[in-house]
Order: sequence, then C-alpha cells, then structure tokens
Amino acid sequence: MSTTSRELWYRLWLLAALVALTTLALLGSYTGVHDGAVPLASSTAPGVLDVDTAKDALLRAEQDAELDAASDAAGTSSFSTQVAVANQILTSAAAEDVTGATGRLTLKTVTGLISAYSYWIGLAGQVPARSPLHAGYMEDAADVLGRPGDPVTGSSLMSRLNALQQAQVAVVHRQAAFGWPLALGWCVSGTLVVALAAALAEAHRFHRTRFRRRWNRQLAAAGVLLVGGAAVLGTFTWQTHSGLFHARRLLERPHAGPGISTAGADVARRMADTGFRAAAAGWIVAGGVALMVLVVWALAPRIGEYRVKVSR
Repeated sequence: MSTTSRELWYRLWLLAALVALTTLALLGSYTGVHDGAVPLASSTAPGVLDVDTAKDALLRAEQDAELDAASDAAGTSSFSTQVAVANQILTSAAAEDVTGATGRLTLKTVTGLISAYSYWIGLAGQVPARSPLHAGYMEDAADVLGRPGDPVTGSSLMSRLNALQQAQVAVVHRQAAFGWPLALGWCVSGTLVVALAAALAEAHRFHRTRFRRRWNRQLAAAGVLLVGGAAVLGTFTWQTHSGLFHARRLLERPHAGPGISTAGADVARRMADTGFRAAAAGWIVAGGVALMVLVVWALAPRIGEYRVKVSR
C-alpha cells in the first residue's frame, strides 16, 4: 500500500471516528438540556400556577365569607363561586399530574377539606350573625382553611397546598437543572466539534496539496455543515437554558391575584418554541449521517484510485 493510500485511510478512519463521537456527544448533551424543558413548559409550570390560583380563590372565598357574615348571609353565591373556581382549578392541577401518585392523593385530601370548609361556612349561614354558635362555626372553618404561611407539615387546607406546591417546585428544579454532568458533556462536545473541524481542515489541506486541487467540495461542505449545525445547536441550547433559568426563578416564588396570570404569561414567553427546539435532536442524528456520507464521498474515491494503480 502506497504512502498516500495509507494517509488517506488514516484520515478517513479518523474523521469517521470523530464524526461518530461528536454526534453521540452532541445528542446526549442536547437532549440532557431539553428533556426537562418540554414537560416543564407543558405541565409543570401550569400545575404550579394552578395551585397558586386555587389558594388565591380560597382566600377570596374566606374574605367573602367574612363579609357575608357581617351581613348575616354567610355562604352566599360569591363565596360559592370562589369555592367552585378552586375545585375546578384543582381538577386541572390533578390532570397536570406534576408529582405523581403523592400529588394526586394530596389533591383528593384537599378536595375533602374544601368540602369540610364549605360545610362549616354553610352552618354559619344558618345561625344569627355575631352569635356564639356563628362565631364557633366560623372559627372551625378558619381552622380547616388555615393561613397561606402554614407549615407544610400541618393538617390545614393551606398546609396541604403548600406541601403540594413545594413538591412541584422540587420537580421544577430537577427539570431546569444544569448540573456538572451536563456542563462536562457540553465541554466534551465542544472539544470534539473543534477537533473534528480541525481534522476536516487538515484533510482538506492534505487533499489540496497532494492532488493539486484547490477545493474538495465534500470536505468543504462537511466543514460548513459542522460549524453551522454546532452554532444552531448552541443557540437553541442557550435559549432553552435561559428560559429554564427564568422559569424556575418565577415558579419558585408564590403568586397571588393578577400576578398569577402575569407569571404564567412570562413563563410561556420564556419557554416559547421549546418543543420545536427539543425536536431538533433529530437533526443531530441526520447531521451526523450527512457528515459521514460527505467524508466517505470525499476520500473513498481517492483511495479507490490508488488501489487500482497498485493492482496494475
């Protein structure tokens, strides 16, 4: 085997190995960032904000009950409307299923506590306002409801919702995490991209020097595909990571009133096009196959020419 043929084989195998390793590294790193982004945008964030909305509706119901009690009309339509809103929102939160079986059990308990709370308010509406019995019923209702700052280990309705939201926020942190394995994966991916680009440039220089041709179109196309593809993947990853960071910051804080819809809109804006960017993982495999084809197409014919020359 001639020296040129050996050098061509060496470059072909080196480029093929680098293409395979770079494709696998980029695929693992890219999916590592985007795997948590889609569920966070589609279910986790709405689930967290649903709990905020339910808490807000129940606190409004409490305010309505107190106002109604002052006019001897506890448990009227305004109170019932807020309770119905809370139940509807919690049904939506159950459908999001952010925390699995534990969350579903908590939501069942909360639904039962809402019924108990409504029961005590209803009893208060059946006795004269400012009577000892009325005050006792309202106190029992307040004990069932609790306060927004109740500890997650408590037994009140708000305690249960706080515990559920704490578990949901833990899921948010896990889905938005960018730990050292991902950081290491992207360092390896970047190193392999640079190494592959350098190997393509060196193979192109060798081809130009040895065969007196200024351009090898296949190697040049492979270089453009590699650099352009890496730039697109890097941009998409930065956009998703930035969105995850800001979404996590928003969701780990409690919201109330108009702030809930504002937070929801902000999260939706930050996580816009996440599904499209996540689907780009398929482009990595296609790009790797295309690079492999271009490399073989660039060098295999020259190797074939030298095999024919040797056989003659």
